Amino acid sequence: MELQLIDLTKKYGSFTALDRVNITFTEGIYGILGANGAGKSTMMNLLTDNISRTDGKILFDGVDILKLGRDFRRILGYMPQEQGCYAHMTAATFLSYMADLKSIPKKRAKAEIEKLLQITNLYDVRHKKLGGYSGGMKQRVLLAQALLGDPKIVILDEPTAGLDPKERIRIRNFISSLSSGRIILLATHIVSDIESISDQIIMMKRGRVVGVDTPENLTDSVADKVKETVCRPDELESVRERYRVGNVFRRGGETWVRVVGDELPDGGRFVPDHLSLEDVYLYYLGE
Repeated sequence: MELQLIDLTKKYGSFTALDRVNITFTEGIYGILGANGAGKSTMMNLLTDNISRTDGKILFDGVDILKLGRDFRRILGYMPQEQGCYAHMTAATFLSYMADLKSIPKKRAKAEIEKLLQITNLYDVRHKKLGGYSGGMKQRVLLAQALLGDPKIVILDEPTAGLDPKERIRIRNFISSLSSGRIILLATHIVSDIESISDQIIMMKRGRVVGVDTPENLTDSVADKVKETVCRPDELESVRERYRVGNVFRRGGETWVRVVGDELPDGGRFVPDHLSLEDVYLYYLGE
């Protein structure tokens, strides 16, 4: 199974939202990192054919998805960032409606819906109207509908936004369990979510892919680019102006800063054993 993007481009007038992207996806979980406007959602909307491409190709096993049409949509599950639920429907009714749109046989749909409601911790409120759901509950409903029909390609745009830490871990672990036999693309601002479950990380900036690698290789690549150093509170602003600062924290009664970049303070200490994707993000994608 292979999903291939070849010179994929999307323009809005003179603005280029996605610029000649070339990636080949195979089975596994791909975390997509990038700031707002990096092109993450544009790429996902092109993959789901929600918007038309300006140039390039999207091939599934060598065939353009536009030619595959309905056959491609049958194996696709998509969770959009926007919470476009029907407020007057209950969760159970909404999922049944989505199953009908996907042409899933009723008996199979009933079993799948019950299972997904249990997994997303919505079973006890399945008959409550979506208009009364919190933002986090709506997120879980959208995730459930994306997984109806056992899709081979799953595209998730900010799947854990609005969830409390316990629910985030639950959903993250569930997504990880789905990876066998599937291509899963996961875009999120919560770096820890993709750090722990992704096989590959795609870094995007200003419509372009600037790197694709494993989380381990990416963190190794910034081993000599991260320092922690003591900083007096009255010096903090000047340090932020000069360096790319990550976390600011208290330790032993002192203020410490975590600095990422090619230029680092003379003092402080490197932290090669405590690197994270947040450091990678700041180094490669931070302004």
